[in-house]
Amino acid sequence: MNKTFKHMLLAAGLMAALPAMAATTTWTFDGGSNTSGTYGNVRTFSAGGVQVQASAWANTVGSSNTNVENAYLASYGSSGLGVRNRDADNGTDQNEGVSPEHAMDNNDRYDSILLSFSQAVNLAGVRNGWYSGDSDMSVLAYIGSGAPTLTGGSYASLVSNGWVSISDLYNPGTSWASTGTSLYSSHWLVGAFNPAFNGGSTGYAGNDYMKLYQAKGTICTAAGGASGGVCGGTPGTGVPEPGSLALAGLGLLGVIGLRRRRK
Repeated sequence: MNKTFKHMLLAAGLMAALPAMAATTTWTFDGGSNTSGTYGNVRTFSAGGVQVQASAWANTVGSSNTNVENAYLASYGSSGLGVRNRDADNGTDQNEGVSPEHAMDNNDRYDSILLSFSQAVNLAGVRNGWYSGDSDMSVLAYIGSGAPTLTGGSYASLVSNGWVSISDLYNPGTSWASTGTSLYSSHWLVGAFNPAFNGGSTGYAGNDYMKLYQAKGTICTAAGGASGGVCGGTPGTGVPEPGSLALAGLGLLGVIGLRRRRK
């Protein structure tokens, strides 16, 4: 077997073993189409042929503020997206909606932004366009079945209903912050640091204020999308689809064939 063919065989084998995914894509949250000017609005952005819908959430339900409901997602151009929760109107979250609490913050209430992508992505990093004081953040991914529902539940209940805590980001400011995960999901929750997601730890607790400006990640292009956090996973299991396993097998055979011919 000539050397050129050997190299082709090895390359084909390795490529066949790779999951179906595209190059890194960056979504920039500057304006975006907006559904309305009231609570529960959705702003839509696109990049790399994949659309992402952003919505705002906060724990403003009831006198104890235990459960979550939608909020108003504000756009500040190149500064990014901020959250104005519903307790701004009744005065129970003092100064909500006034700088710096016009941002996504954890002063009195915990504000967060839900990013729902039209295809599963591995959210590799996020970046703020503005922050004040401190900028600690929490990131979650949804790997459960069906579409997630935030309304009516508490932040603490999310981690037992299909959501997994990905990372706590320590004061990234306006620099890119890596999530450090290999999981794929169509739904990611990014918010000001929230101890409900990591067992109650308050190590990053404080007055954090930031506006989310960008997110970047790898798009899963497998025919079946992602399941259980795995690109090309079998629904309900998160393990690779049989087709993906077959491709990986072909890749392994290619490598084995090359190794044998070298003996």
